[in-house]
Amino acid sequence: MIHSNILNNDFYKTLDCKIALCLEKSKEFNENTPIGRYDLGEGCFVNVSEYQPKDIQDAIFETHSKYADIQMILDGEEYIGYNKTTLLSPECAYDSEKDIRFWQGEISLLAMQKGDWVLFMPEEAHAPGLKYNSKSVKKAVFKIPY
Repeated sequence: MIHSNILNNDFYKTLDCKIALCLEKSKEFNENTPIGRYDLGEGCFVNVSEYQPKDIQDAIFETHSKYADIQMILDGEEYIGYNKTTLLSPECAYDSEKDIRFWQGEISLLAMQKGDWVLFMPEEAHAPGLKYNSKSVKKAVFKIPY
C-alpha cells in the first residue's frame, strides 16, 4: 500500500510503467468528470463513481488477484480501511469473474481527502467508502492489470 497525493505523482512514476500511466492520466480527472468507465490503454481503466460513504461498522474488506487499485478522491472525504489478510477471516471464495474476495476483521483507518490516492497491490486488503463526514464522495478507481 502506498498513500500519497496527486501533487506527488511524479515521484511514484518510476515504480512501474502501468502505475505511471494511471498517475499521469489521473491529472485529467476531477470533481467535474462524468461518472463512468474510461479505458486508459495497456489494459488499464478507471471507474468514476459518486456515493454516500457507509458507516465504519459496515466495512467489508476486499482483495483482488488480477488488478491493483489506485483509489483517488476527486471530491469529498472518506476513510479507507486496511489490514493484512493474515489477520482477516475470508467471507467467501474468490470470484475470478469479478476479481474479488471479501473479508472481515479488525480495521485500521486511512483518512482520504480531495486529491489523495492510495495504491493497493493485488492481495492487499482494503475497505473503501467509509464515512469520514456526511458529505458524498466522488472517486476515481484506477484498475491496473498484473
